[in-house]
Amino acid sequence: MLSLLAALALQIAAPAVVPDGGRISEERKCFTLSMTRDGASRPIGVTWQTIERDTVDGDPVLRVVVHQSVNGGAFDMRDEFLLEAASLRPVSLINTRQGQVHVRLAYGPDRITGERIEGGVSTPIDVPLTGPVWEGNLFGQTFAALPLAEGATFSLPYWQYDKGFGTFSARVVGSETVRTPDGPIEAWVVEAGAEPGRTLSYLISTSGNRELGYRAAQGSQALGGDCSSLETVP
Repeated sequence: MLSLLAALALQIAAPAVVPDGGRISEERKCFTLSMTRDGASRPIGVTWQTIERDTVDGDPVLRVVVHQSVNGGAFDMRDEFLLEAASLRPVSLINTRQGQVHVRLAYGPDRITGERIEGGVSTPIDVPLTGPVWEGNLFGQTFAALPLAEGATFSLPYWQYDKGFGTFSARVVGSETVRTPDGPIEAWVVEAGAEPGRTLSYLISTSGNRELGYRAAQGSQALGGDCSSLETVP
C-alpha cells in the first residue's frame, strides 16, 4: 500500500513546463547504434524512426514509430506510439519484440489499461492515475518538444511498463556542431534520463528541434545508416 501511495504522490504536482508537439516536425530517419568498449566504438545495429501527423476521432495526434534492430535482428523491438499532438501525452502504445506483441497500452484520463504478453500468456495492466504522465519509452522526441535554451532544466512525470512511475530530468548543458549526412547542424546538448545517475547526452537541433542522436559511456546513436530492412515493416 505504501509503495502505491508513493507512486501516486509522484503525479500530484503537474510539471511547470510541458512538451509542445508544435515544435515537432514530420520525419523519417535512420540512426546507427554503436557500442563503446575499452574506448573503441563499433556499430551494432540501427534505429528507424518515423513521425507523422494524423487525426483520430477528430483529435489531432502524432504517430511515432521507433524500431530497433541489433546484431542483425537478434534483438528486434518496435514501439508504436500514438500521442496527443499538442502535448505529446500518450494515447496508446504497442510494443513488439521479435515481431510479436509484448505490451499493449491505452492511456485514459484517470488510468492506464492494457496487457503484457509473455510466453503466450496475457497479464492485464490497470494502473490508476491522479495526474498527467508521459510515455516512459519515448525519450528523444519528448525532450525535443521542450522549450530548450542554455541552462534550462525540466522535470516530467512518466509511466513505463517495466519501471512504473518515475520522473524524466533534463538539463541543457551547452551546444555543439553535429556532423550529419545532411551536413553540420547546431545542436543543444541535453543531459537527460529516467533514473538518477544514469543520464545520456541527447543532441537536439537548435533550429527545428530535430532529434540528432545521443551518446553515453556505453554507446551512442547517430543519424545515418541503412534501415531499408525496417522501412517496409507495417
